[in-house]
Amino acid sequence: MEPQTKGFLFATIGALSAALFFVPYKIALQSTEPLVFVLAMYLAGFVIGFIGSVLKREPISFDKKTLGGAIIFAILSVVGNFAIGQSMLGIDPAITVVLTRVQVIFVMYMGWFFLKERLAPLLVPGAIIALGGFVWMNYSEDISFDGEFVFYLWAIGSAFCFGASQVIMKAIIHDISPITVNHLRLLIGAGLLALMPGVLESLKALEFEVWLLATASAFFGPTISRLCHMYSIRYIPVSQATLFILLTPVFTMLVSYLVLNIFPTTQQLIGSTIIMLGIFLPLGRLVWRR
Repeated sequence: MEPQTKGFLFATIGALSAALFFVPYKIALQSTEPLVFVLAMYLAGFVIGFIGSVLKREPISFDKKTLGGAIIFAILSVVGNFAIGQSMLGIDPAITVVLTRVQVIFVMYMGWFFLKERLAPLLVPGAIIALGGFVWMNYSEDISFDGEFVFYLWAIGSAFCFGASQVIMKAIIHDISPITVNHLRLLIGAGLLALMPGVLESLKALEFEVWLLATASAFFGPTISRLCHMYSIRYIPVSQATLFILLTPVFTMLVSYLVLNIFPTTQQLIGSTIIMLGIFLPLGRLVWRR
């Protein structure tokens, strides 16, 4: 299998796993605070990864790049999640979700500026079209834009954190073990979240059912989805791999239909079509040229 095909395959599986992650995540948030659930999910993800390493007998190395990457990755992840929570305190959650996807554009230009990655033809227009489809899927007449400007900045800041973490990971991806970095960043991230006021106390009160949901989310999100994305950027530019993140709502729609029996609306179907068009526009051209 050619490197580009491997990259596209890993990125697609990562987007699908992220969609599966959202099912238990959404159910849990009906009764659990976001940061508390994220902490439970990080801990469950670390345990899952540790068990996997033991069964696979993979040694864990702690060289400077691995440890440094894990620390930076963990800090940016925690700050990004915290920023999302702050944003949702003052603006419609749908707006927050849309603004965080601006990370796709951030990654493209940071990859071009810092990593000297060449922007493939039609990549930026394709990303804008795909973002337009994402906006269409999340738009509602009930959405209010009355929130203070600072809450919009929190959402943009979250997008920057997640985008920066991907660019940094691309810079060191060939020198580290993605599995080891993921283990460490989950452990460090859990430690940082545990320091936040009230989070650890609330964690102790979680019911068994919530821990089951956290474990399911951890398996599909911080484990499978994150690792697939990390492996994808080993084979393709980070700007291309990040574009696949916009496939997540398309897969989420399909998963919601198959698992929760929620039939997609016309708006969701149109938005999904626009997203697919935006992604295929640049990437389909790359495959065709081969």
